[in-house]
Amino acid sequence: MHILGGQSSTFRPGSNLADYPNKFLRMSDEFKLPSKKAALFWDVGTGDSTTLVVKPGEVVVQIDIRHLEKADNEEEPEWPVIDLLVKSLPKRNGKPYLALFILTHPDRDHVQGFAELNRRVEIGELWHTPKIFRDQADEEALCEDAKAFRNEAHRRRKAIMEDPANVKSGNRLRIIGHDDVLKDDKYKDFPEEFKSRPGHRVSMIDGAALGHDFQAFIHAPFSDDQAANKNNTSLALNVVLWDGDKYGQFFFFGDREYPTIKRIFQETEAHPDNIAYLYWDAMLCSHHCSKAVMYWQEEGDNDEVFKQDIMDLFAKYSRNKSGYIVASCHADFTDGHGHLPPHKKARDAYEEIVKAGHFICTHEYPSKKSPVPLIFTVSTDGFKFDDKRAKTTGTAVLASAVPLAAGGTQPPGVQVGFGSTE
Repeated sequence: MHILGGQSSTFRPGSNLADYPNKFLRMSDEFKLPSKKAALFWDVGTGDSTTLVVKPGEVVVQIDIRHLEKADNEEEPEWPVIDLLVKSLPKRNGKPYLALFILTHPDRDHVQGFAELNRRVEIGELWHTPKIFRDQADEEALCEDAKAFRNEAHRRRKAIMEDPANVKSGNRLRIIGHDDVLKDDKYKDFPEEFKSRPGHRVSMIDGAALGHDFQAFIHAPFSDDQAANKNNTSLALNVVLWDGDKYGQFFFFGDREYPTIKRIFQETEAHPDNIAYLYWDAMLCSHHCSKAVMYWQEEGDNDEVFKQDIMDLFAKYSRNKSGYIVASCHADFTDGHGHLPPHKKARDAYEEIVKAGHFICTHEYPSKKSPVPLIFTVSTDGFKFDDKRAKTTGTAVLASAVPLAAGGTQPPGVQVGFGSTE
């Protein structure tokens, strides 16, 4: 797996990336996306930005974006995701090409920088939930980048409805979830082939059938989520990347809280054919390590109560009991009353269910001084994590490039049911 390609007068081959300042790593023209199928979790402060390399050099997917202005300052630890995508994405018609952008929900820390990304990159397809439409009556509910996303979604919706038999890259759109707003005149005739709901499997990206490489299983939003706050209308996905018969699974919950995450497991376990899509090799913990995932105040309770059941479910579906939990946040874990995530209580709970070193905060990997993206790869050697901490700590539990063999219930073979929604 490569974070930097080739040599330069600054970087010494064989040296540890952690020994070099962010200035070189982030701004160097040598930066490249991995040459294998991969998932990259970027340090963007407290916010989400995940890049999936589905077909190296051809198909790249972005799940949420947070590009901070201060990231352009080479002295700051956060990474300028858009700048690096522009440098390293494959080209189409001379312009950087992002096959798919997925928005889990329109909070600022998940969509910040979208307007700039849309200007600088050709985006083949967008996925989003109907919440982006529902919020249009309350302009103050959306930040400027969320409004830019909504405008682009509207443009694509109109283009599709004008000529649904001839939808081209750059106009593609998938609306995911149930919502009464889709019955309104503007949306009621939107073609069903561009909609997905919980229980659907999707392996089409920008018009290409990629069932031998990629599949996204839609867990949520549910039909009765529509009136909930933005967090609990988040798109929840289990993504599988394949290389031959080897694969890695990645779980995304957006900013969901305990009741709706537990429901994801309950609903899926009730359908045996879908249980395979509860397993994970890497899980992005919901809402930037919020304690609302496992501490919840039920009606009649005097205070929030720790919910062991959800932690048991997470642990149950960790493939080979070797999964990694990623917290996309600053490393200032606290539990004060009213404090926003990341929460130390949540970190402690997550660390109880994974191996030592398998809970990783993006802002402190491999160190707070010089964070670099977490990169998990999938190849004919299987799912791997080339742990940069191992090269400096010497700790046995952080051994580099540990292969994880297939285990537990597996997704159906690539020959079965791919290339369509079901």
